[in-house]
Amino acid sequence: MKLRLALGMQRRYNRLEIPIHNGNIRAVLAEELKGQSALYGRRLTYTRLKQLGVPVARNRMYELVRELDPEGVASRQFARQNIPRGEYRVAGPNRVMSVDGHHKLSLYGFEVYAGIDAYSRYITWIHVGILLNVGVIVTQTS
Repeated sequence: MKLRLALGMQRRYNRLEIPIHNGNIRAVLAEELKGQSALYGRRLTYTRLKQLGVPVARNRMYELVRELDPEGVASRQFARQNIPRGEYRVAGPNRVMSVDGHHKLSLYGFEVYAGIDAYSRYITWIHVGILLNVGVIVTQTS
C-alpha cells in the first residue's frame, strides 16, 4: 500500500463515487471549454485531462463533453463529414494511372500493389508479392 501511494497511484472509483467523480470532471471540463480547449476534439481533450492529472474513462469524458458543449461537438462532426475532395480532369482512358500499395498484409509477408485508371477508375492491374522489395519490382514491371 505504501508503494502504491509513493508512486501516486490511486484506486479506481467505485460505483457509489461515480456521480461525485463526474461532478469533478464536469467542473474541470467546463473550465477547460472556456478557453482554447473549446476547439479541441475528443482525443486532444482526453489528452489534456490526462495532463491535468484527472483520471477519467474516455467514454465517460465523451458523454460529459457532449452534455457540456453540444454545439461544439456538432460543429466538429459537421466539419469532419464535409471534407472537400480534390477535383482533377483527365483527358481520357489510360492517360493517368494511380498506383498505390496496400500494406496491411505486410506483417504476413504479402504486399499488394494496384494500378487504377484515373479516368474510369478501373483496376487495370494488381500485383501481390512475397518479397521485401516488392515496390522495386512493381516499378520495373509497370
